[in-house]
Amino acid sequence: MEKFEFKLEGPIFQEGVPIHIVIKAWENFQSIIDKTYLVATESHRISAKDREKYYLRAMEFRTSSFLTNFEIFLVGAQLTLPLAGILGPQNIWEFTKETFNFLKLICSGNSENDSPKIEVKDSQHVSVQIGDTHQHFYGPIIPIAEKALPKYQDLAHMLELGKLEEISAGLLEKPEIALNIEDSKLFDLPTAIEKDPIDIECEIFDFNKFKNVGRLRVAAGQPVPSGDYSFSIFGSQDNVDYIYSMLKPLVTIRCLIEKAKSPLGPELISHLHVTGLSS
Repeated sequence: MEKFEFKLEGPIFQEGVPIHIVIKAWENFQSIIDKTYLVATESHRISAKDREKYYLRAMEFRTSSFLTNFEIFLVGAQLTLPLAGILGPQNIWEFTKETFNFLKLICSGNSENDSPKIEVKDSQHVSVQIGDTHQHFYGPIIPIAEKALPKYQDLAHMLELGKLEEISAGLLEKPEIALNIEDSKLFDLPTAIEKDPIDIECEIFDFNKFKNVGRLRVAAGQPVPSGDYSFSIFGSQDNVDYIYSMLKPLVTIRCLIEKAKSPLGPELISHLHVTGLSS
């Protein structure tokens, strides 16, 4: 497979490489490509066995910005899969690249209040119309986009004027994935907070007492789909109860749901605003 380059640029690299920024960016980028692999193999997570045969392999590192050559390594060269046909390193990259172009197009259209019209034929042919513009994409683009969108949001949010100002991947002369400072909020979706609070039983597993924000896990059978959600304390509540709640296996919260309008389909829960802790 052809080797590619992953590059981070900005003033923050003038005096060396800040390892925490590089690791976070690389993890987000790795996760974006992982979503293509997961959809193509019809899997839900990357297992230890998956990592033995599939991973990104960096060949060298260079400074002044941060630049590394990498390749997608897949033991056995190719896999025969029902969704993607013959899957190899090259079409993992092609699907990733197509998904980036697709998400950039529909999120740009969505931010301009010109909602994209998406038509899917035979799960492999996606047509997008925004105003008078028509574009076509091929492959399992929709399911990859649904999984990868949060990681594109995380990666774009790392862009900051005067620090990290460009992120790119692909061919050095013409990177196929490229984000600059103007794209920092490109993948953000418009949101709205529902008026009526609901009760949710959950486990709070992370909480920042300085910012009054955290993460919680919801099991099946609750008013929201199972999964992990970010939350913040609404109003001027004492945060001590939330700190102690992490010692309990389950607590009940009352919260307002903030939903994002996704161009990919149903609304997505983007955040929970907790108005109270019941137990």
